Amino acid sequence: MRQDLQDLPLLDALMRHYDELVDHVRRRFGDKNFAHEVVHEVYMHVVRTRPREQEGTPLALLKHISTCKAIDLQRAATSRSQWQESVGAVPDTNLHHSDGEEILRGKQLIDALEIVIDDLPPRCREVFLLHKLQDMSQDAVATQLGISRKMVVKHMERAMSAIRPVWSDAHAEIGDAAMRESLAAPLRPRFPAQETIVRGAAKRRAVRKIATMAAILLLSTGAAWLIDPAYDTRQITTAVGETSMLTMADGSRIQLNTDSELRIESRLFSRRMTLLRGEAGFDVAHTYRSFVVEANHTTVTDIGTVFDVRNEEDGARVSVRQGAVEVRSDSGQSQILAANQALRSTAGKLERLADPEPGQSGAWRRGKLYFNGTPLREAAADMQRYLAQPIVPADARTGDLRLSGEYDIKDIDDLLRVLPTILPVTVKRGASGVVISAIAGNAGNVMSTAK
Repeated sequence: MRQDLQDLPLLDALMRHYDELVDHVRRRFGDKNFAHEVVHEVYMHVVRTRPREQEGTPLALLKHISTCKAIDLQRAATSRSQWQESVGAVPDTNLHHSDGEEILRGKQLIDALEIVIDDLPPRCREVFLLHKLQDMSQDAVATQLGISRKMVVKHMERAMSAIRPVWSDAHAEIGDAAMRESLAAPLRPRFPAQETIVRGAAKRRAVRKIATMAAILLLSTGAAWLIDPAYDTRQITTAVGETSMLTMADGSRIQLNTDSELRIESRLFSRRMTLLRGEAGFDVAHTYRSFVVEANHTTVTDIGTVFDVRNEEDGARVSVRQGAVEVRSDSGQSQILAANQALRSTAGKLERLADPEPGQSGAWRRGKLYFNGTPLREAAADMQRYLAQPIVPADARTGDLRLSGEYDIKDIDDLLRVLPTILPVTVKRGASGVVISAIAGNAGNVMSTAK
């Protein structure tokens, strides 16, 4: 065992009396899942704070810590439950109203809700689908997913916070007549069935149980601090102009941009990605395993988020859409990035970039190139990623022209064709590639319109 843990009798006592501590919490609070969660929190507390043994036996102290931790968790759960009850049920809408305009508006609302629900974190989405669309009680959801009721309340709180603004925006237009039928009926066919969700959760619990037992065994011998073996490794690639989506077994989603290559390692205690080239977006499911992305001497550790990583010639660019990540360079510098923030890692240094504008971050995931006063040399480099031929400005003056707008990444040829109508340039194709030249006598600060 590591030298800094050899003087922790509490850790040794926790390992030896793990089942007894779980039973202690269960007998007092009546929930086995909750008891396991409490003891895990106690374990993390001991590892993080490294308390020295006080007067009395280690087991007595651990029971006292467990009881206090359980009370704290229950108080927090009670507060969230009271908030959840104040939210109330999801409002109803009617897609069978005789008025055609009402039907269209109702369908638009359902489409918008589907997008919001699909963007929820995987476990949060499962809780919402089972509770609201499959009419399961919160206790039943907790049992089927193998989590505590307080976690169900927490996930529902997050789901409702995301869904309510969509409903509120639409409510003023739809009117009361469209609220008589439940949202469950039109939404239910768009998501996995109850059996599929429950079966996936059962598989995850089985994997987690095996990994936890292995972790405890390794920890008791001191090897857990040194060993994180990979049990599955695979590599995914995309060709020029191609994008790809992959859903991992734990529910995490990976989207690969054009001409990109990613190595995925599923390890006992972590999920490790290596972006060998190109760009990838990550929507991370929260599990007991950490999620780490390495790209060109830069390491990005997920804290609970949706983020993009792009390999560049001399470093990497990281942008966060939801949650937060920790970015660390190979020189040891580190920064925490929150939602709607971005940075570039270059030669071991981390440089914060201007916050992305609405629509800019992750535009490629929507199949778009987003420019806002972007120098043409940078815009051309982005275009070239989706085209086999090189695209180059003829000179510095051409490269200084600025381009704005949103364009389809699937039709770069069309963008090049219409570019002379947007900017004062000519576009010439040849065997060696595409050359963009500024027309003599024109200024270099011309903006396009969105497409």
